[in-house]
Amino acid sequence: MLSKLEIVRKYWDLFDQADFKAVTKLMHDHAVVWEPNTREVFRSRSAFLRMHEANPQPWRIEEIDMLSEMKEGIIVTVVKAYSEKTPESYFITSFFTFAGEKIIEIMEYWSMNGEAPAWRNSQGFSEAY
Repeated sequence: MLSKLEIVRKYWDLFDQADFKAVTKLMHDHAVVWEPNTREVFRSRSAFLRMHEANPQPWRIEEIDMLSEMKEGIIVTVVKAYSEKTPESYFITSFFTFAGEKIIEIMEYWSMNGEAPAWRNSQGFSEAY
């Protein structure tokens, strides 16, 4: 039996391999995925995974931080999604909720990686790293 943390790590490994069929085994039949940045909700595991299969961008996933279980058994992760076909990349902060040993809900926040607005650097508010 895998721990919740191990299940989430496997989830991201399978996403990195674009093995969405195998991801179905980790998610509850009635899983719901929320993406507040784009005001979307995927009300079924099937819809969420079909969307990823249809995505023309072959995303790779790099683990940045895998936090331990938070209150109520929620697992929080930060990963980087990138493609070798485009310079775009994103940080994804995700909150995984479980029903037994299956992921029942995911709340994902995607943020595009890029340059800070020039005015913030030029006025000395921040510096690039």
